[in-house]
Amino acid sequence: MTLHMKTYRKIFIATAVLFCIWGISFHSNAQGVQPKDEEDPFIVIIDPGHGGFDPGARGSYSTEKEVALGVGLKTGKLIDKIPGVKVIYTRTTDIVPGHKTNKHDGLHYRADFANKKKGNVFISIHCNAAANPNAKGTEVYVWALRKSDNKAEVLRKNKKLEEKFGDPTEASGPLDAIYWNSVRHSYMKQSLSLAADVEDQFAKVHRINRSVKQRNEIGIWVLHATAMPSILIETGFITNHEEEDYLNNHQDEIAESIFKAFVQYLSGIKGVSKKQLLSGVKVPKEEAKTYGDYHYKIQLFASSKKMDTNNWKFKKLDDDVERKAIKNKEGKKLYRYLLGNYSTYQKATKRLNRIKPMGYQGAFIVTYRGDKRVAF
Repeated sequence: MTLHMKTYRKIFIATAVLFCIWGISFHSNAQGVQPKDEEDPFIVIIDPGHGGFDPGARGSYSTEKEVALGVGLKTGKLIDKIPGVKVIYTRTTDIVPGHKTNKHDGLHYRADFANKKKGNVFISIHCNAAANPNAKGTEVYVWALRKSDNKAEVLRKNKKLEEKFGDPTEASGPLDAIYWNSVRHSYMKQSLSLAADVEDQFAKVHRINRSVKQRNEIGIWVLHATAMPSILIETGFITNHEEEDYLNNHQDEIAESIFKAFVQYLSGIKGVSKKQLLSGVKVPKEEAKTYGDYHYKIQLFASSKKMDTNNWKFKKLDDDVERKAIKNKEGKKLYRYLLGNYSTYQKATKRLNRIKPMGYQGAFIVTYRGDKRVAF
């Protein structure tokens, strides 16, 4: 066995031991950022883009900085009402955050501010612009793949190992890097999940979904320099006259869409239903705990097309797929395609998080009591 092979073997064994010893802590952190103390609030950093001398994109009568601030404050007001959640803004008035005098310093201040406030998620609000006046729709960005090393470095600098494991002397060198790279990958999954939920909510109010994206060439500083899951929302094209009117006159609807997406995201992290999250109900950690005689399924999608549950599209899913026929408001037959039968919301949430990247971004959890679907 060569020296290199011996070294890799030692690293592999040590890593396995690390995950065995700290498996519970690692697993819980892999589900998303959580406050260190259960009594501490879940901190959401709302970042209205631009401000002050930096107007951002310009429409025919309004600017990006104005729209971003309006939407950001309305979104934060809704999220702040969730029990156990605290919203902190990078700006609440027409300024460059930190009263910085140039864009570079302003961007760095936003990321540093979010890290110092120990944010659990970062949401930046913006508007889009294009030379084509007919361009329209929404986009949500996560940090660029080329900037993943930057994200891992920011995590190392801003989150101490003792917060994760209790004894920082136990992890160093290759194991340290392995751990933080794993956390980075987990945060990317969380960011993608939140971003997809935002786009899904926009689609429900008939916005054009231009998908979740990454800006790989230059990256987006506030996304890869924040030590938390992070997204940047382009709420629409201010250079399109129709969308500019929408961005100025329907900010409550935009904020409501982002709020609903965040509720979906946070309920998944906490392993509770949306109703439980909004009511402030604290659910016991024990995964085996069930809630009355309720059980949970994942709705993959609904369609007017009757598909065989053994269809090749479902082959990559381990659990059995169930088809239920229903009638919509117009009396037309639809088919719901449901996955699994989970005794706890936590189990359903973990399964949902695994299947979303497999092409089921629109999937969601539904609750049943016996054979009857319960609407919360």
